[in-house]
Order: sequence, then C-alpha cells, then structure tokens
Amino acid sequence: NLLVKGLQFGTILAPSPIPSCPAPGSSPDPSTMSKRTPSMAQSATSAAIGGVCNVVAGQPFDTIKVRLQTQNAAEKAFSGPLDCFIKTVRYEGPLALYKGTSGAFASIMTENIVLLTANTGIKKAYQGLLKEDRALTLREVAFCGGIAGIFSAVAITPAEVKNVDFKSQEIRLNIGGLFRGLSSVLVRDLPFNFVFLGSYEAAIVAMTKLRGRNATKDSLSPLEILTAGGLAGTFGWAVVFPVDVVKSRLQTTKTKDTMINVANRIMAKEGISAFYRGCSAALLRAFPANAGLFFGYEMAQRMLFK
Repeated sequence: NLLVKGLQFGTILAPSPIPSCPAPGSSPDPSTMSKRTPSMAQSATSAAIGGVCNVVAGQPFDTIKVRLQTQNAAEKAFSGPLDCFIKTVRYEGPLALYKGTSGAFASIMTENIVLLTANTGIKKAYQGLLKEDRALTLREVAFCGGIAGIFSAVAITPAEVKNVDFKSQEIRLNIGGLFRGLSSVLVRDLPFNFVFLGSYEAAIVAMTKLRGRNATKDSLSPLEILTAGGLAGTFGWAVVFPVDVVKSRLQTTKTKDTMINVANRIMAKEGISAFYRGCSAALLRAFPANAGLFFGYEMAQRMLFK
C-alpha cells in the first residue's frame, strides 16, 4: 500500500518543508509528512540541481523583466514584455536572452544552495526548541523560510549586481559596489521566502490530502511537484515585485543611494505603475522557473539518495 511505499522511500534522503497543521496550534496529519530526513550536504546537492533547472527555464523571462525595469522612463525602448522579446531577438539574436547567464548561474546556484540548506538547518533548530514532539505549523515553516532568506540575500547580492548590470547593458567593474542594494535584497527576500516556502508547503500538504490519508510527498507525481513549485513562485513574486523594481534600480545607479530615495524618485517621476513595470514578465517567468527548481530539487533527492 501507499504507506509501505512511502516508508520504502525513507532511504531517499530528501529535504522537504515540514508539514503544516490544518489549523493554527493543532498537529498536522502525519500521513502528509515525508519519511525522509535530509542532511545539509544532500540539501545542497539537490538545491544545486534544482538551480540548474531554474536557470534554464527562467533565464529568458528574467532578462526581459530586468530590461523592462531598468529602461529610461523618458526614452522607453520597449512597450512591453512581447516587444522586449521581439526586439532583443531581432537585434541581438536569441542568445541575448541568456545574456548574463554566468552571473545568473552563480546567483541562483548560490541562492538555492544557501537558502534551502539554511532552511533545513533553521527548521531543525526551531523544532529542537519546541517543548513537544510535533511537526511545525505552516506559519512556523514560513517563518523559518523568511529567516533563511537573510542568509541567501547576503550570499547572492554580489552576483545579482553583476547579473543586473549585464542584462541592463551597463557593465561596471567596481569591487566596492558588489553589495550595492543589499538592504533592498533583504527587504525583498525575507517576505518573498516567507510566502514562497510557505506557499510551496501549503500546496504540497493540500495535494497529499487530496490523495488520501496515507499519501506522502514522495507519492506525488512530477506534475504535482511542478505545479506546487510554479504556484509558490508566482504567488511569492506577485507579493514582492515592487520591491524588486526598487532593488534593480538601486543596483544600476552610478552613485550611492538608498532604497527609500530610489522608491520616492520612481513615484515622483514615473508614478505607481512604474513599480509594476515588467511584472507580467516576472510572473510568466516565476511559474516555469520555480516549477523547474522544485522539480529538480525533489527528483534529485528521490533518485540520488536512495
């Protein structure tokens, strides 16, 4: 039966969000729990594989998003995501959609390895502080994800600065500026990872419950994992996109500035709509990119760590 099969998968050490409770303060249904306990090394390896899938699926959308966000408001080069895609391919070739890929690989691989490994460690540490032996609630899982975002934000800021410079067609070599915009990355990544990892966990729990009491995450199909990851990414980006616009602008400024100043300047000169410029491209990217991330992440654990 499914429970026996789930137990047989117990040797496939895969990091997974600790199941949430059906209601705040109550214990989660043990049947939704993965029977595997991750090690830090296994989390890092699976996250790296997921990162490759993320970049391959999402990089073209990310390039379009950044170009729309950083174009001059007075002299707009692109009218929207489709126009940006067509002009980029026409004038620079299809490979231009992967401009800055090396920076993206560095950023996303680092982000996923640090984020998911830190998330595993933080959840274990948090659970060790509990006075009772129970799984974490959905709120607690999301909280741990937000805290893990601090570690990933610090790790990825230098690579993100280079990535934005390449995509916005402005290349500046300035070692001191590699942490330009760290505050905005932190402001973006804490709520993003709270929503992102919390939403993924909620989707996984919902899908296992639909399969029946004895279902586990290991019994979910690749399509279900893809769907859960895609929905989590889309929801997370929809929440934090305005902050990402400010971050991109801050990282491409030639002078030292603050997040608040950049946000005020955008509002004064371009209006509130500027905070959502490139949002459609970001949301289009979010689904395939994060579907790929969690597909690679979960399948790597099932296949590599038997």
